[in-house]
Amino acid sequence: MKKVGILTYHNNSNRGANLQAYSLWKSLENNLSNRHVEVIDYRTISKEITRILAKNPSEILRKIIDFNSCINFFKKHSRLSSDKIITNNHKKSIEFLKEQDYDMIVVGSDEIWNLKRGIFSRPFPNAYFLDPSLKTLKVSYAASANRMNFQSLTNSEIKTLQKHFSYFDKISVRETHTEKILKKLRFDDIVRVPDPTILVDIPKVGIEELLQSRGINIDKPILCIERVKKGLANKIAKKYREKGYQIVTPTLYNTSNADKALCGLTPFEYFSLYQYFDMVVTWSYHSTIFCIKNNIPFVTMDSIPLEIGDKAYCLLKDLSLTDRYIYEPKCNPKKILQKITKLEKPINKSKVDKKLKELKKVGIEYIDELEEIINEEAQK
Repeated sequence: MKKVGILTYHNNSNRGANLQAYSLWKSLENNLSNRHVEVIDYRTISKEITRILAKNPSEILRKIIDFNSCINFFKKHSRLSSDKIITNNHKKSIEFLKEQDYDMIVVGSDEIWNLKRGIFSRPFPNAYFLDPSLKTLKVSYAASANRMNFQSLTNSEIKTLQKHFSYFDKISVRETHTEKILKKLRFDDIVRVPDPTILVDIPKVGIEELLQSRGINIDKPILCIERVKKGLANKIAKKYREKGYQIVTPTLYNTSNADKALCGLTPFEYFSLYQYFDMVVTWSYHSTIFCIKNNIPFVTMDSIPLEIGDKAYCLLKDLSLTDRYIYEPKCNPKKILQKITKLEKPINKSKVDKKLKELKKVGIEYIDELEEIINEEAQK
């Protein structure tokens, strides 16, 4: 049996990130025949610090509980590697990967190639870029460099990226921005595939009792606000309260704007929430996908110029839903509120489902090609 390892952002407080990691594992597990597929428990020290860093002891405790909850989720619902490594040392991380003896390593999805700088940023290079010295098959699935500004890269960083990517056996990316960056690095054989959450049916769990215990009446309209700038979120919440909506948020970011916070949910509980929402205003990429999968009216906002980050816009363009995208810096709050109100109507489910099916086919066909690569390597 061949062994396949996945390098992605798995232990993250962002439930969308958790579910993309689960979905990538599930997609490979379902479509690679006779393979042992596992999520590699690799993390960097710099990000581990931010994973539990907080202003007060109670917040630290909450983050530790969340950290352990994520680990337990992957152990229960997917397959997490029995060995783990937490290091900022690139050489050590690559030696660890060599010891695991993978036949193929798949990096992606999420913004694993977004090169950031700062004391708490992941070092560069890191294991998500793999390494020329690794002799295993090296591929990516829906890898993203969203928010990476190519113009800010040094000559040394460009050379390192070119060297590492040249040793990949196959590369796929999630959005056009990442595709453009790779072309600037002189790589043309790039495939664009959908986020893995589009490829699988994420399980829904019963959460009606949980919602009721949090004081939410599922028979009254519910507006979800997720990761929206607090000043704007206040204006949106005020307008919808006047219309009789309950205001909820599934993250800590907007707790001051909401009537009820729904933090501390498992990834499957988080996904199951969306079927109860009547309208969603979000800054989250995966929240957008979950609205679409549940046929919930939504508006997706962004403050990042399309020339350095187009993941949400690219997704909505693929689904002919760009009317639901708002570039926030160019809209004043009054216009945003007007546009949100106009978009309370449901999406065209039959048309969107057809496009989702087409995207899913692209993703599965790419995974089938990975199967062929493994088989060809085995015959050498």
